[in-house]
Amino acid sequence: MIGFVEQLRLAEKAAEDIYFARLNRELIEALHRLTEAEKRSSQPADPATQPGWGGSPHAMTETRGG
Repeated sequence: MIGFVEQLRLAEKAAEDIYFARLNRELIEALHRLTEAEKRSSQPADPATQPGWGGSPHAMTETRGG
């Protein structure tokens, strides 16, 4: 049979484990919300309305006349 002191120790350890499991769940949920918000803010709403580069598609490879 488990002694009284051992039962108290196990009860406190269980309470501590429950506390930190809850804290970890909350932190993971907050991290997921943050990454979802970052994904939404980084995605363009409509690609047609985004400013584009108006130069020649081969501007880097074109040679200047001379």
